[in-house]
Amino acid sequence: MQAIFDYDLIAYRAASAGETRTIKAYHPITGDSWSCKTRTELYGHWQKKDKGLLAEHNKLNGTDYKADELVITDIQTPEKIANVLHTTKSMVESVLYALKTNKFNRYLGKGDSWRVERSTLLKYKGNRDETLRPLLLGDVRDYIVKKYGAEVVEGLESDDWVTIDAYRDKSKVVVSSDKDSRGTECLVYNPFGGDGIQDCSGYGSLYLNSKGEVKGHGRQWFYFQLAGDSADSYKANCFSDLDFGDKSMYKVLKDCKNDKESLQAVSEAFQLMYPEPKTIVGWRGNEFEIDWKYVLNEMWSMAHMLRKPEGDYIVGTDIMTKLEVEIKYAKT
Repeated sequence: MQAIFDYDLIAYRAASAGETRTIKAYHPITGDSWSCKTRTELYGHWQKKDKGLLAEHNKLNGTDYKADELVITDIQTPEKIANVLHTTKSMVESVLYALKTNKFNRYLGKGDSWRVERSTLLKYKGNRDETLRPLLLGDVRDYIVKKYGAEVVEGLESDDWVTIDAYRDKSKVVVSSDKDSRGTECLVYNPFGGDGIQDCSGYGSLYLNSKGEVKGHGRQWFYFQLAGDSADSYKANCFSDLDFGDKSMYKVLKDCKNDKESLQAVSEAFQLMYPEPKTIVGWRGNEFEIDWKYVLNEMWSMAHMLRKPEGDYIVGTDIMTKLEVEIKYAKT
C-alpha cells in the first residue's frame, strides 16, 4: 500500500495546535477593555453580537456598547518550535503506522488555486483573505519539505494532485481530511477521523450522522457538494432569493437511487433558485448575466477534484444533457 499525503491539512493543523489564541478588545472613547479567548466569548453569535461579556458589561454598567465600536486585537502565542515539529512528525508517523506502510507520496500547495481565476460569483476561498495564519505555519511547511521530501505544487491545489496521483494507481490511498476527497473515485483515509480506509468509488451514498450532520461518499457526495462549501467560499444560492444549504441539498438527494435521478434533482433545485436569467455583479466588480446553468457549472468547477493535470474541466450541464435530464422550472 502506498499513501498520498495532502500535507497542507497536516501542516495547518499541527501549526494551529502549537499556538494559543486570545483577543484583547477596548472601547476607543471610554477605554473600557476586555481580554478573552474568542470573539464569541466577547459578544456571542457573529451575526447578532448581542451576548457574551459585552452584554454583561452593558447590563451591569448601564452602557450601550456595540461590538462594531470596539477595537479588537488578535494575540497569537506559539509554543516552542521543537514541540510543534514533534507534533507534525507524530501526525505523519501515526498515519503510516495505521496504514502499515512506509511508502508515500506527498504534496504541499503554494499560491492561488486555478479555481480563483475560474470563480466569478464569489472569490474562491476569498473568505480566507483576512484569516489569521498560524505563526509557525511556514516553519512546519519547511520541515515537511526537508524531512519528508514533499513536492511543492503551484496552480493546482495539493488536493488536486493527490487525486491525480490516486487516479494513476487506484491502489494508492489518499490521506486527507478534506471533505472534497470523499467525492472522488479513490481510496481515502482521514487521519483525524475514525472511519478507516474508505472506498469512495461508485455512486456512493448520503446519510445523517448522530449529530445531524450530512455525511457520505462517492458521486452522490459530489452532487451534494454542489450546494456549496462555506469553507472554500462558493455557494449555490449566492445570488438567489431562496435559502438553500446543506440540509436542503440532502433533502433533494436522499431518495435518489442513481446518477440520473440525482442530477435531475440537482437540476430542479438550481432551476428553482434561478428560474430566469438575472444580471449580477461578480466578486471582481464586473456586471454580467447568469442563469441556473451558469451557477451550476461554476459550482461543479469549484467542487470537482482534477483527475489529470490538464483537460479535466467538466461542464456539468453537458453531463445532464447526455443523461437526458429535463428542464422543468427555468425559462430557456
